[in-house]
Amino acid sequence: GGQPVPDREGRRRLRDHRAAGRRLRRTASMTTLDIQLIPGPDDWGRLREASLVVDGSDFGALWVCDHLAGYSMSSTTMLEAWSWLGALAEATRRVELGVLVMNASNRSPAVGLVAAASIARISGRRFHLGLGAGTSPRSSFAREQVATSTPIASPMAARHARLEEVLDLADRMWDPDRGPEFDTFPSLDERPRIIVGVNSLELARIAGARADGINVRWTSPEALDQLKVAQEAAVGRPFELTAYTVYEDGISDPDHPVRRSVEAAGVDRLVITFIGVPEARELEQFGS
Repeated sequence: GGQPVPDREGRRRLRDHRAAGRRLRRTASMTTLDIQLIPGPDDWGRLREASLVVDGSDFGALWVCDHLAGYSMSSTTMLEAWSWLGALAEATRRVELGVLVMNASNRSPAVGLVAAASIARISGRRFHLGLGAGTSPRSSFAREQVATSTPIASPMAARHARLEEVLDLADRMWDPDRGPEFDTFPSLDERPRIIVGVNSLELARIAGARADGINVRWTSPEALDQLKVAQEAAVGRPFELTAYTVYEDGISDPDHPVRRSVEAAGVDRLVITFIGVPEARELEQFGS
C-alpha cells in the first residue's frame, strides 16, 4: 500500500511547515549550516514536521544519529538510523541527508554501505556518510553495546582498523569501474561523501588520508589540531572541514562566538545538533 492521503487539516499543516521553511534564509557566509535532529519522547509526526521545516529552508543538510538507545544522546528514546533516513528520503524534497556518525562496529561494513547507497538512490540527492570508529569498551558510551552483547574492539588501533575496512570496501563497491562481484549492488549517480568523525589526532590523520572530510566536536580543546592534521594529510585533493555543536540560545546569530570562531577557522559546514525535537520557531531563528 502507498502513503495515506492527508486530510484537509493534514494538507494545511504540511503547507504551513513548508512555508515556515521557506522563510528561513541562512546568512551569507563561507560556512554552510546543517541541522542534526535527535529523537525525543515526541512521536514521529513532530520529528517529520521539524524535518519539513529544515527541508524548506536554506540549511545544507539534515543529519540523523546512529545509536541503539537514547541515553547516549541525552534522549529518552531512539530511532534506528537507516529506517529513519528512509522515511526522510521520502518525506523531504531538497535538503541533503546524512548520518553523524555510523558506528563502524555496530554493523557489517557491507550492510552500512549498501544502506547508504540505498538512501542516495531513494532520495536522489547527495548523501553524507559520517563514519566513526566507535567508543572504548570502558566508556559510558559503550553502554548500548554492552546491553546488546555487541563486540567492541580494543585497543583504539583495532577500532581504527575496523573503520579502514569500511573505507576499503567503499572504494571497491563504489568505484565506477568496480569489479563484476559488485555488478548488481546499488548503482550510484554520485558516490556518498564519507566524513570521518574524529576524537583523536590518529583518526584525524586517517580521515585526511582516506576520506572526503572530517567532523570534529567544536567544543573539544583538540578540534583545531584535529582539523590541521587532517588538512595536512589531505593536501592536494578536495577535503571538507566540518564540525558539530549542540544548539544553545543565541547560536542562530552569526555573531555568536561559536559561529564566529567556526568562520575564522575556515570550517565548511557547521552541524547544529538539537537534543529532542525543536519547535519550528527555534529553526526559524536562523533566518531572522
